Amino acid sequence: LRADSFAANSLPTDTLDTASGIHLELPNDSTRRALDSTAVAALEDTSSVLPTELSEGTPVLLFGRTLFRIFGPLGDLSEEKRAQRITERLEQLAENPNAHMDSLKVVDGQEFTSVQLGDVIVMTVTDRESEALLLPRQRVALDNAETIREAIERHREQKTARGLVRSGVISGVLFVVLLLLLKGLGWFYRFFARRTLTVKNALIRPVVFRGNILISRSQIENVISWLFKMMRVAISLVLIYTFLTTVFGLFPWTQAWSERLLSYATSPVVAFGQVAVDGLPNVLAIVVIVVIMRWLIKTMGYFFNRIGHEEFHVPGFHPELAEPTRRIFRFLMIIAGFMLAYPYTPIAGSQAFQGLTVLFGIMLSLGSSSAISNIIAGVVLTYTRAFRLGDRVKMGETFGDVIEKTFLVTRIRTPKNEDVSVPNSKALSDHIINYSEMCREGEGVILHSTITIGYDVPWPRVHELLLEAAAATEGFKNEPAPFVLQNSLGDFSAAYQINGYTEDVHRMAALYSNLHANIQDAFNVADIEILSPIYNAFRDGNASTTPERSDLGPKAEDVSGGAESGAATHLE
Repeated sequence: LRADSFAANSLPTDTLDTASGIHLELPNDSTRRALDSTAVAALEDTSSVLPTELSEGTPVLLFGRTLFRIFGPLGDLSEEKRAQRITERLEQLAENPNAHMDSLKVVDGQEFTSVQLGDVIVMTVTDRESEALLLPRQRVALDNAETIREAIERHREQKTARGLVRSGVISGVLFVVLLLLLKGLGWFYRFFARRTLTVKNALIRPVVFRGNILISRSQIENVISWLFKMMRVAISLVLIYTFLTTVFGLFPWTQAWSERLLSYATSPVVAFGQVAVDGLPNVLAIVVIVVIMRWLIKTMGYFFNRIGHEEFHVPGFHPELAEPTRRIFRFLMIIAGFMLAYPYTPIAGSQAFQGLTVLFGIMLSLGSSSAISNIIAGVVLTYTRAFRLGDRVKMGETFGDVIEKTFLVTRIRTPKNEDVSVPNSKALSDHIINYSEMCREGEGVILHSTITIGYDVPWPRVHELLLEAAAATEGFKNEPAPFVLQNSLGDFSAAYQINGYTEDVHRMAALYSNLHANIQDAFNVADIEILSPIYNAFRDGNASTTPERSDLGPKAEDVSGGAESGAATHLE
């Protein structure tokens, strides 16, 4: 909308009055051209081509209070200089008791519309104001004139004795109200503290994670108490700030302070509101990204959960891989969500943040090579199904049960109750023996032990005693049955190896101990001495080292009982 179209079509009459009595004069063309020259000369400038871009405007003040805004320069005067000169003229008019506001009028020229007090031009309205406010130039001038008249009359009224008394009374009332509000705020704070004291033990609970108290009850109570104190202080400051802003605005000498205090409070709010409005499309985009990512994570989590519980089968995908795959997918979706949402954040264009990200990338590339290799090794170990949680394994020299699997390390608890953290890269490079997998996939793990017996003892008798010892060992399977292997024939003795199947791999140390005890008991009962080759070669005629029957402990009775009673009868 152009201002000249308003001038040509909207105001066909010679004069236009406002409700306050300010009227608009429309002289003939020659008079209007002369008036334009006078308006420019009154500001000591000459007309020039106005710029096409609109600014946000510069405020015109009267003793610190904003009346209206002007837009664009006029001749050689910049927009800021125009506003400054108009402000100075209005302050002079307000302080001049001989300047009667009844003489204020608006005179329309060919290119400018002037606000005049008698024959004195107070200000000039250009087409720039009309374009910025989307109003006819004459309408803008009338509104500005009415604003000027009301502001000057209000300022003069405030300086009268009656105005000062009224402002003083209002200030006193507001002060009493402020004291009552502050006192009521203190009473409410103490009342609330007493009321919450009786129920906070029932409402406040410590923050516990996996049995560890992260935040205690007393810490939570201290934080809540501190928050209420800060809230009380903040409300008190707002009340005092509002009181000072209002009281300063009642007196003509402190109006500038009032406007300054008000701008201190409103400017951040306006700026934040502007940022919020400008960033609303970005916020909506981030919300959409978050909603979609959360939906994908939950959907795939439900899908992998069904696979893990074997409610849904995918050919070639094992159920134990469902949980680690869900975690990897969730991690990738979170990273993708951050990458998609980052361009819509306020820090996306920050050079400082970009520098930090570059520095972080360099540090990550230089210092995390081992961590990345461990992560890759952890993924490989997961999808090769080398072991599961709870499996009895041997990684290099580490032997024990797997108690935790992460993408960086695997934690193993040894039979000596020691927790060993094995980096995944080392676990992948070393050999891994999974005893539990042998039990799940096959007939069990074969535990074995080797002894040497002299050639004077028939080998069937040795086989029989070893099988009796294996049968007496609780934890060995009957099917497949234990068996004996003759590993070697030495110069003075033969090596016999007893082998037995077991699925109780978590008790391997105890099974070996019981097996060795049963072997000793079986050979002692049979009066067969377990000799080493050198010991047998240098016999000097001393008595046998086998203990007497009465010296055998409870283990010997166990060996001779049950399934072994037939063997004892055979020996007799």
